[in-house]
Amino acid sequence: MNAEIVLGTVQNVSDAVTWLGYTYLYICMLRSPALYGVDEKDVEDDPEMITRRKNLIHSAASLLDRAHLINYDRKSGSFQVTDLGRVASHYYITHETIMTYNDHLKQYMTDIEIFRLFSLSSEFANIVVRQEEKQELEKMIERVPIPVKESMEDPTAKVNVLLQVYISRLKLEGFALISDMVYVTQSAARLMRALFEIVIKRGWARLADRTLSLCKMVDRRMWSSQ
Repeated sequence: MNAEIVLGTVQNVSDAVTWLGYTYLYICMLRSPALYGVDEKDVEDDPEMITRRKNLIHSAASLLDRAHLINYDRKSGSFQVTDLGRVASHYYITHETIMTYNDHLKQYMTDIEIFRLFSLSSEFANIVVRQEEKQELEKMIERVPIPVKESMEDPTAKVNVLLQVYISRLKLEGFALISDMVYVTQSAARLMRALFEIVIKRGWARLADRTLSLCKMVDRRMWSSQ
């Protein structure tokens, strides 16, 4: 919904309710209302599920407002896009990731902290640490240049290591690890670029310079010291 607000096709709750009526979610709700928590009586009273759609839009708008992606006026029902919302839409960033960045971003951060913040992105929520990977990951921790403070049991440590392995052009042996590294690196460029854009919007020059350098490192697969 944030992308539609940024585009200008959805400007208020009424627009959003209409837009939701064109989605696959709405069709599924009409066909199997019980699966989506809608009672039969509610369907009889409101066959087009307008009230249900309004409730969903209100919940979604409240989440986006809490993440500072939009400004939601609950009285008028209008939406106003923010700079953060534009960044999230442009780089396909989830609102959970934006909320994480809001909580952890600060004006002065080390490379260790930036890489840790990257690894906390919700895009990597499905990454798990498998038992057979731990030995190889522990070897890689010794070879990557930026220290990883988290335990190897922590999936964020794995994401952190895999990104550094990618930049360092190190070779992995496990097929599962290689697959996960591809998954991480597919999102790495846009997430780093999004971090850079957010920092620019906040006017933090030193951190902007650092995040821009990291963007280049990911793109070129080369550390700035090389």
